[in-house]
Amino acid sequence: MKVKVNRFPKMAALQKFRALKLGYPEELAEAIGIAEATKYAIFKNLHLYKRQGREEEAEKLAPEYGSEREKLDWKTFETFKLAAKDGKPYVGGKVFTVRDYRRKVIERWGEEVGRKIEEWAKRVIEETPEELLKNEQKFFNKVWKPHRDDPIEAEI
Repeated sequence: MKVKVNRFPKMAALQKFRALKLGYPEELAEAIGIAEATKYAIFKNLHLYKRQGREEEAEKLAPEYGSEREKLDWKTFETFKLAAKDGKPYVGGKVFTVRDYRRKVIERWGEEVGRKIEEWAKRVIEETPEELLKNEQKFFNKVWKPHRDDPIEAEI
């Protein structure tokens, strides 16, 4: 049976390989990857809810940092526009780790599909100039948007 991979694990893998190319160690790169995918999923849903006039649902989804915002480290992952807590990516009230990445990309999709997702992401990042990797907006517009619907199909 063929499976079609959705955008979330593709974003996570793409961000993982972006972080690797920028010099982060693999376990931290995987945590960054899943945190970035989560951040973009939150933004997408916020935008959708607001467009549909569902402000109350959007408020529940919006990351609340409150007084904790001052305690967060915004320098460690500045390139990714991510907060850090205890040296790990922090999004939407949650610290992300390598375990989160593996659960959502590898375990959720299976070893073979997970490998294909990562092969695709690695190829895309290898072709990407470093200047785009270092700029969140340019990366989103010039790397993610053109490739987000690339087909990744695998037999399961």
